[in-house]
Amino acid sequence: MKITAPAKLNLFLHITGRRDDGYHLLESLFVFTEFGDIVDIKSDKTLSLVIDGPFAETLKNESIENNIAYRAALLLQKKYRVLDGAKIHLIKNIPIGAGLGGGSSDAAAVLKGLNQLWNLNLNLETLCEIGLLLGADIPACIIAKPAIISGIGETITPFELPFSIPVLLVNPNLPLATSAVFQAYKNNHQPFTVCLNQKINTANYTVLIDSLAAAHNDLQTSALQLLSEIQTILILLRQQSGCDLARMSGSGATCFALFSDFSAAESAMKIITKNHPTFWIQLSSIQCST
Repeated sequence: MKITAPAKLNLFLHITGRRDDGYHLLESLFVFTEFGDIVDIKSDKTLSLVIDGPFAETLKNESIENNIAYRAALLLQKKYRVLDGAKIHLIKNIPIGAGLGGGSSDAAAVLKGLNQLWNLNLNLETLCEIGLLLGADIPACIIAKPAIISGIGETITPFELPFSIPVLLVNPNLPLATSAVFQAYKNNHQPFTVCLNQKINTANYTVLIDSLAAAHNDLQTSALQLLSEIQTILILLRQQSGCDLARMSGSGATCFALFSDFSAAESAMKIITKNHPTFWIQLSSIQCST
């Protein structure tokens, strides 16, 4: 079976506090794109992982035991004492360390796929509990629908998004470690953000953009200190005709631009591709909640 592990975007990301154990408390709007990694799972006697695709090389050089998708499979197998194995083929289309939740989405896809392959019949709530053992973003990626995420990522509130949105993703082709960005944020002594008093309004696209404009990404300033190319990309996106909002996703370095019109997003992609051939650029759309 083939499963898409969609790229995750944070349309906003607020840091609202920090727990005693050092984990930061977040408030974020998670959405998912049509674009993503592909996970192909087949029955086999043993458990294995093969990685291909444009961003496979980095993962191939790492131990398989460190791969979160493989760890998800191993955890599920051991927890439910599954005697069968599986051959997992991961096609890595999402850049590594890009703020797009690729690893979390891969792990989520593996959990959902193996649940079906091994006839475990686990519900989404149970899968989310297992996913949380591996990473805070994985439960949201298992559900893979627009949601407001809070706590350390474990509290998921469904978000009604009645329409899809054309989106352009741009990355400088440089990885940015989440841990380094959070450390820079901590060093900056940036004040925590108060949770939004008003709900994000999705009556129509224009109203949504206005609501999102009042929010922000609290990690953006810290990420810019580590990678100045992010600022270059944000300025570039905001200069494009039809761009209604440009922001960094997650801890970076990928930035996104929202458009009301797919043809405008396509034109922007062509312009940026021509002038910045070293950038990674992907045109896609944000999935609606239905």
